[in-house]
Amino acid sequence: MRKGLTLLAYLGFIVFFGLSVQSCSKKDDPQPTPKPTELTKEQKWSNEINKNMKEIYLWNDALPATFDPTKYASPEDALKYLIGLKIDPTTNSAIDRYSFLDKIGNLSGEINGGTASGDYGFMIIADVNSSKEVSFFVTYVYANSPAGKAGVQRSYELVGINGSTDVHPGVTSDGYLDSKSSGYITVVNALFNSQSAKFTFKKTDGSQIDASLTAGSYTINSVLFDKIMEAGTKKIGYVVFNQFLGEPAVAELNTVISKFEAAGVNSVIVDLRYNGGGSVATCEKFCELLAPASANGQVMYKYKMNSQYQSKYNPSSLISTFEKTNSFQPESLYFIVSGSTASASELLINNLRPYFPGKLFLIGTTTYGKPCGFWATPIGYTEKQTTTKEGYDLYAVSFESINSKDEGGYYAGMTPGTATYPGIKAYDTPKVGWGDANDERLGQALYHIANGSFKATIKSARNMHDKVIDRQFKGMIDFRKHLK
Repeated sequence: MRKGLTLLAYLGFIVFFGLSVQSCSKKDDPQPTPKPTELTKEQKWSNEINKNMKEIYLWNDALPATFDPTKYASPEDALKYLIGLKIDPTTNSAIDRYSFLDKIGNLSGEINGGTASGDYGFMIIADVNSSKEVSFFVTYVYANSPAGKAGVQRSYELVGINGSTDVHPGVTSDGYLDSKSSGYITVVNALFNSQSAKFTFKKTDGSQIDASLTAGSYTINSVLFDKIMEAGTKKIGYVVFNQFLGEPAVAELNTVISKFEAAGVNSVIVDLRYNGGGSVATCEKFCELLAPASANGQVMYKYKMNSQYQSKYNPSSLISTFEKTNSFQPESLYFIVSGSTASASELLINNLRPYFPGKLFLIGTTTYGKPCGFWATPIGYTEKQTTTKEGYDLYAVSFESINSKDEGGYYAGMTPGTATYPGIKAYDTPKVGWGDANDERLGQALYHIANGSFKATIKSARNMHDKVIDRQFKGMIDFRKHLK
């Protein structure tokens, strides 16, 4: 049985807009703290947040000695204050851009059940179209979603919504999408703030299709695409893995890796460009499917917590080891990444790095940067209560993960083409479908496998930063229970 915490670790998949935090000094907390009997329900919840974070928060050394919940209009405001206290000296800003509050069970239900609800099932990114306009292109589609059933595919350009062609966002002088432009507002409102809309898409052949979509619930497929390819004399397994869910995702991975093994695949390309995370248990399984036999029984990763909390554990219980059950052993691994690649995706890469020296490469742009995770902590309710529950699940950063060589701490992300992360910078190519060698990122991987080097990069013609519009949460959530 794998050593490790008796908990089920997850990185979710919900909207992550980031937390705008302000640093406040500890002396700002007024004295004395009000008595609990004088507090409102919401203020009591704020108190609970502070109390729990004192115990489990990775950066609990930055928390105030005293805390006045009456200063905050909501528990969200209280959390915003608390996570703004730990400052990263390299950036002079708050290090914690991860902790959050979630309505009871929302996130755990989506990840554990592998289902999504309330959306259309496709996401988009901005790029320049054939007419030199900034336009939105479909990045991915879940097969069982309303969009998937309507035939929407990656590479389709969004050219109309509800009969309007005002769907082209503006771009600011510094290369970011202008969120105040009418085209941007039209698209975001239809995608995220409407229960139904008629979308018009242009295919790569120039023809158009209309998709009248209604937001609904559907089963998420973690593997969006897989294909066995060739480059020179090498056989390659390419898989687009979009979300680390629970057992359904493990089943999908087992099927794909078995297919690769049967075909005699030498190198594997794992496309994580839009993967914001998911189940750490699933990440562990994926690591084992890809690892060499020599990794069996060796350290996969280790947990680091605040010193007070870590002292409560036997050191050996904070180590996860490989338990490889298959015989597949690829010679090399290529990971396609971007700023949307986060948490469990980064954990997968970091765990495997020591076992593929000189044979593991990153292609794309700098990843999100999240080497830490959290537990789901009840706020305002207890898990065993039988009365109606109200309150939140608190996800406050509680641990950091490091690999067998004690490598981690990638808060600034993993940058392809550096000494630490060999590979090459390459831009997204959303105007082509999955598995197309004209995709700049996939093309670089195929070229390197065949020739042992990357192609010279071509300066991108785009005048904007990569901007994916999605609901993707980036985090490492551990639903296994921490000590009380």
